[in-house]
Amino acid sequence: MKLMIAELRKNKGISQQELATVMGVAHQTVSKWETNVTFPDITLLPQLSQYFDVSVDELLGLKPLPFQTYIPCESGTKDYWSGRLKYLKSTRDLLWNKDYLQFLIEKVWKINYPINVLDCGCGYGFLGTLLMPLLPKGSTYTGIDYCENLINEGRRTLKTGEYDIQFVSDDVLTYESGIKYNFVITQTVLRHVNHSNLFLEKMISFTKDGGLVVCAEVNRELENIGLYIHGMDYDYLCQYPGFREMWNTQLKHQERDYSVALKIPKIMRDFGLRNIDIRMSDKVNFISPKHADYAEELAAFIEAHEFCEYKTNEERAVVVERFMNHGMNRKDAEHYCNKQNKISEFICQNQKSMAFIQFYGLFISYGTK
Repeated sequence: MKLMIAELRKNKGISQQELATVMGVAHQTVSKWETNVTFPDITLLPQLSQYFDVSVDELLGLKPLPFQTYIPCESGTKDYWSGRLKYLKSTRDLLWNKDYLQFLIEKVWKINYPINVLDCGCGYGFLGTLLMPLLPKGSTYTGIDYCENLINEGRRTLKTGEYDIQFVSDDVLTYESGIKYNFVITQTVLRHVNHSNLFLEKMISFTKDGGLVVCAEVNRELENIGLYIHGMDYDYLCQYPGFREMWNTQLKHQERDYSVALKIPKIMRDFGLRNIDIRMSDKVNFISPKHADYAEELAAFIEAHEFCEYKTNEERAVVVERFMNHGMNRKDAEHYCNKQNKISEFICQNQKSMAFIQFYGLFISYGTK
């Protein structure tokens, strides 16, 4: 628990002495409450909650205070992704089997002629490395992203001369292109941005009539239950109490939609796309010590989930406060921190023998303009 008396008192605009007078205690007592030296007598809790017009749970810091300023999630910002190159490189291969993407290109989308591809929110151009060897000769790839360092990495990675590839450092939402593309795609971007429908609308504006718009997005619910670590209780691994409350708070305050992967076909229809359909990637990751590249696979898994980074009490407190600011109660936020530390401990103690399965639930929605 974290008593919220100081926050409530300051929000009400009163001094410690004024609160002490109302509660019939010395002002030193209020000071001790606010510094967690002592705890109010249990008989005072209803009086305090009534005075501040909050519930006892809110007074005790078990639930977020209603007046606290919402701090937006930063995972849709340029600054956030500029520092995530290592994470991106560790996780992109976990989403696709190349033969399934080839199946989509040849059998589902029936692309048998050169096309020009625009990858919106391309990062370091991972999709370019995946798509270009599978597309008909003469196809082109353009990646656009607002993170200059990711774009520069893409230029270094794909500078082979074998394919017609270029990168644009700009914000998709404000970029004006004089070119129309017949294949416009984004991968795991819409779940992070505010107003994902505006991002999709912009993608459609880049598309030629008759062109294809493709959105590959991970379903958050499936991702949460898609992890099994041998030696740990699967039921425990699937427990994410409070996450829906947090996601719904983010949706309410900043239009960041955790469930957008399931909604994209409807949004596409509303924007006038035709022949809309949805598929799911068949990629399931099984990592075992018997694999030749086990060390690399395990390192990528740890990076993706930020495991083996045991959080101190101070670091946990920061996470708990952030989650509570986003609508989660203290019990659920602390459960998450405890769980992360428990998994991290298990992995660190069993790195040479640990096997696990990870399924992300990548939905691929597409429609014709």
